[in-house]
Amino acid sequence: MSPVSERRPWNRNIHYHDVVLSAVPLGCARALDVGCGDGLLASELAARCGEVVAIDVNARALARASARYGGPHLTFVEGDVMSHVFEPASFDVIAAIATLHHLPLCEALERFKQLLRPGGVLSIIGLYRLRTARDFVYALAAMPVSCWFRWTKNYEEVAAPMRDPDETLAELTACAARVLPGVSIRRRLLFRYSLVWQKPSG
Repeated sequence: MSPVSERRPWNRNIHYHDVVLSAVPLGCARALDVGCGDGLLASELAARCGEVVAIDVNARALARASARYGGPHLTFVEGDVMSHVFEPASFDVIAAIATLHHLPLCEALERFKQLLRPGGVLSIIGLYRLRTARDFVYALAAMPVSCWFRWTKNYEEVAAPMRDPDETLAELTACAARVLPGVSIRRRLLFRYSLVWQKPSG
């Protein structure tokens, strides 16, 4: 049995993998996983796309990911997505989970937009800074749910370096709307949001 088919571990990031995967279009030839960490999402993308490039600045995480999930259609790259040499318009899917708040927000979205092929999909799960009353209501509701999942599922610590987000959900939404016209952003319960955007075909 391959690692991908084993019981999936759980944490607040892995909880939303299926949101990212559901946005992958049929016939996906090439995908980019930004901030791939231990490689689980990249391996799941590899089951849906012809080729996956998984990039991260953390050499230790990449070594673990490559040892566990390395395969002929999955390439792990140590580097910064903002400066690594990729051909423009070379990916059908760009995915990122808990990564965008480590990057300069609007510049990163512009970069992803540049790297997507026409008709390609950007699918992000991210974190935002709590500021409004609604933010804190969601946070209070999320705490017991998160604890329940942590105790009842196959909990796994996030091994990648962590930092608190700087941008609020309103700031994220404003930037994304400027850079990615027609973007869909949805607040998620477990201290996350989802962002999905399809690059126009024309």
